[in-house]
Amino acid sequence: MDKQKKADLALVVITFFWGIANLISDYMMGFWAPMQLNAIRFIVAFIVSYAVLRRHMKSISRATLLASVLVGFLLSVIYLFAMYGLKNSSSITTFSFVIAMPVIINPIINLIFRRIVPEKKFLISLALSMAGLYLMTMKGGDFHMGKGEVLALLSATCYSIDICFTDVMVARDDVDPRQFGMLQIGFGAVFMSLISLFLDRGHTLVWSPAIVAGLLTLAVGSTALAFIVQPIAQQYTTSNHVGVIFTLEPVFSTLAAIIVIHEIVSGREYFGAVLMIAAVILMNVDFKRKDKTNEEDPQHL
Repeated sequence: MDKQKKADLALVVITFFWGIANLISDYMMGFWAPMQLNAIRFIVAFIVSYAVLRRHMKSISRATLLASVLVGFLLSVIYLFAMYGLKNSSSITTFSFVIAMPVIINPIINLIFRRIVPEKKFLISLALSMAGLYLMTMKGGDFHMGKGEVLALLSATCYSIDICFTDVMVARDDVDPRQFGMLQIGFGAVFMSLISLFLDRGHTLVWSPAIVAGLLTLAVGSTALAFIVQPIAQQYTTSNHVGVIFTLEPVFSTLAAIIVIHEIVSGREYFGAVLMIAAVILMNVDFKRKDKTNEEDPQHL
């Protein structure tokens, strides 16, 4: 398995944790305010990640620090839109598919600002992902965009900027991906805490074993692991690949919703999920290598 496929597999694992995070966050927002939840989640994630990576935190470059501040701010905006979008969405499944829109936005940003023209195979994967998104969000034959979905789309747009910016920064020699990953969590915690002070006044924290378990899952799996692994993985893959892989988030959310809360999913939505998975598989099939093997192997002549 080459480095790009390993990176893509790592991103699939991240996407799994983000998928189940939607269900956990939806449950926890019944007890905690949205940004209150995010602030504590990122604070715990920073503590955990620092405990693991503290030996790598020496000699932080100016580029790494500035990039981390910017991405930390972007994360606070992303999660502000995402949590209020989730809170106002009619369905976790619908919300999850709308928030996967970076698959469409990333190649547009790359084409306009970075002059990166997508390969043909990627365009097919993109078409499959778009079709899956449409099938999952279509209601009564129409594309349904309520308040929650609009906020989810704003979150997806900001996250597309985050992904493309991360792609640029991790390619630089003066940016350490591990430092970048951990520091963005720390600065995200700071900005989210400030936002929470304004939006969540008067909200008290309710604690229970289930809430603690949910918080640890969000902090460790969906935050610390995710935001440290992502910049490392993006050294070996492309932001367009990342966008397609992240469309698996609603697939994992759907599976979690079906298993845990018995959410009813239509056959059309199942078919949309299949298209999403097919898009990721197609993107990681190396047709050129296969063709080259066929040309060099006399048995295929």
